[in-house]
Amino acid sequence: MGKHPDPDRGRRTVWSILTTVVLVVRVLATILATFCVFAWIVAAFRDSLLNPWLWWAVGSVIAILVSTYLYSYLRVRYPSASERWEE
Repeated sequence: MGKHPDPDRGRRTVWSILTTVVLVVRVLATILATFCVFAWIVAAFRDSLLNPWLWWAVGSVIAILVSTYLYSYLRVRYPSASERWEE
């Protein structure tokens, strides 16, 4: 009578939550990297290349790289169920 429950619903829900978190981290890390690199360049002209902004810039770039890897891993491991891209 009723619809049968989808056995992959829990997996897709967890995948959606993880993907959302990874994408939010990517966006924030990209904004932070842009700001920190500019601040590092300005501070490098005023003081030295090894100023505290360098480490914030390096950390945000590492966050971008890790989140990009995690996103690509999630996309390969749990591909989209919709047919919109596979035409």
